[in-house]
Amino acid sequence: MEFGVRPSQNGGVYVSVETLTTIIGVVGVLASFASAFAWLIRRMDARLDQFDARLDARIDGVEARLDARIDGVETRLIERIDGVETRLTERIDGVETRLTERIDGVETRLTQVEQGLVEVKIAVARLEGPPPRLVPVR
Repeated sequence: MEFGVRPSQNGGVYVSVETLTTIIGVVGVLASFASAFAWLIRRMDARLDQFDARLDARIDGVEARLDARIDGVETRLIERIDGVETRLTERIDGVETRLTERIDGVETRLTQVEQGLVEVKIAVARLEGPPPRLVPVR
């Protein structure tokens, strides 16, 4: 049996109107889903950009405040360290002066002891008398 091709048919393939409507409807729904998804992505991207901008502004503000506080702390620490250094230098100089005076006093006393020892040696030598001679005197 042979089928005849009518001009309203496409090469012998017949598609019903209901099938065409279903295919066109599915394509339309898929296109609307795709466009809705694209809109959603664009919207989320814009919101993320706004969030990033706000976050960057807040971070910059915090960074500026922290820089100012750190600079203040650094200045105060430098001043305190300089003060401590000055006081330590003064104390060390005082200790050095006192030690120098004491050492000079000890040196003076040692010189006096040395002179006294020379005098003691002379006195002992006088007490002992002249050294004995090898040949006795008769």
